[in-house]
Amino acid sequence: MNSFEPVSVLVIGPTARLHDLAAFLPERWLVLRRPDLLGEPAHPEVVVLIEPSSALVSAACLQNPTAAVVAVLSPFSDHEDVVRVLEAGADACVRTTNAAIVAAHAEACRRRQLASPWRTQAA
Repeated sequence: MNSFEPVSVLVIGPTARLHDLAAFLPERWLVLRRPDLLGEPAHPEVVVLIEPSSALVSAACLQNPTAAVVAVLSPFSDHEDVVRVLEAGADACVRTTNAAIVAAHAEACRRRQLASPWRTQAA
């Protein structure tokens, strides 16, 4: 991963959750926060959804087709919730409140994006 390449991470959900996410991401990564998917498109490389419904996961995937989508669920959520968000299109699902773990999953998703033979460069 090129450390000089800026990467944007869009976090959708309550601002109190994962408030320290930026501290665990590489230096050039930018964390944007929104309460929902409404508004101008942000064109992020990674979308982090906090406690999403399957409809929100699907909407995030449709609105951000080139972004990796990471669903963050409660550590106490049921395995059916994990299956639900993955089937809705999330690239990863994490049951945690720990920002460092979420950051590690976001970085892993970004590495997979960059290694993908289907990756296209913006013109």
